[in-house]
Amino acid sequence: MTVRSAWHLPNGQTREDTRLAVGLGMASAAPLLTRAGCVFGGLRLTGTAATGMQAKLSPGQVWVPGTSTGAQGGYPVTVDADTLLTFADGHASLPRVDAVIVRVYDTDYDGSGKYEAALEVLQGTAASSPTAPAVPKSAELLYEVAIPAGASAAKGITWASAITDRRRYTAALGGIVPAAGGAPHNGAYAGQYRDADGRLERWDGAQWTKLIPDTVLRHTADWGGTTSTSYLEILPIDTTLPLFATFTAPPSRWVSLTFGAFTAADGNATAYISFRLRTQSGTEVLTPSDDRAAILDGAGRASISTCFPVGNLTPGAVYTVTAAYRSSVAGTRVHFDSRFIRVDPVA
Repeated sequence: MTVRSAWHLPNGQTREDTRLAVGLGMASAAPLLTRAGCVFGGLRLTGTAATGMQAKLSPGQVWVPGTSTGAQGGYPVTVDADTLLTFADGHASLPRVDAVIVRVYDTDYDGSGKYEAALEVLQGTAASSPTAPAVPKSAELLYEVAIPAGASAAKGITWASAITDRRRYTAALGGIVPAAGGAPHNGAYAGQYRDADGRLERWDGAQWTKLIPDTVLRHTADWGGTTSTSYLEILPIDTTLPLFATFTAPPSRWVSLTFGAFTAADGNATAYISFRLRTQSGTEVLTPSDDRAAILDGAGRASISTCFPVGNLTPGAVYTVTAAYRSSVAGTRVHFDSRFIRVDPVA
């Protein structure tokens, strides 16, 4: 059928029509495919004893997309009570990895002769470096379980280290889902968001990128000095290395640069600390300038710093900011210690 609707025609609505209609409210993975995954908080697997060959799966819900054909639609599956799963004894001398899955059988697509959902343990192949078995169509991986050589009801499985959580999560259309569990989900469209360990990420059409890149802080306790009236990135007195920070420009195109040092000046010199900004290819964007500098005017010592906004950056591009220093009086030394640069992306 080319065009379908649901709860519209007086009769003739198929189960496939209904599944496709329900999928409209779910986060998408493709034009006709909903994102697979669990409802957060359920389907937890725990061993029933410190060792043994049985584990218990707690109640929960999972959305299993039908992947036999493009227009199969998805299946909401509920496990409504604790369920015991039994794992086969281990190989005599080799370990293996088993997989715990939720699988949907629909004979209209798979020829299985049944219409049901099931919890299954797929037994892996014993090997010196075992891998988990492949997940079949119309199924969702929940866990992988390492079965040691010689495991049995008497010897058992050490559950605390054997279980690898592969649960993925889903949400309603437009919802923000946690990035966790098994095979990673690519984004379905540019502009989709997800939660990755408490940080918001955005799908740009090719990869997940942090919505707001990390703050970057660089610091050195090395002391250095100069008598030059031109800005230098390497302090020639004590031949210290340059201080620089590399960062990724956020979608807003703006960052806030904070930089400074514990500073001293001989005689009547004024000490300046500014910065040079370059692209990843080395093209200069901003040169050091007294207008963008922290300044110690006159003899003595002080901790100085300043904050300067930088905009019109290319989102996602990588830049390097490098500290630069000078004295106001040729031949008169200025000193810099405990130098730092901090880059804060602006939301």
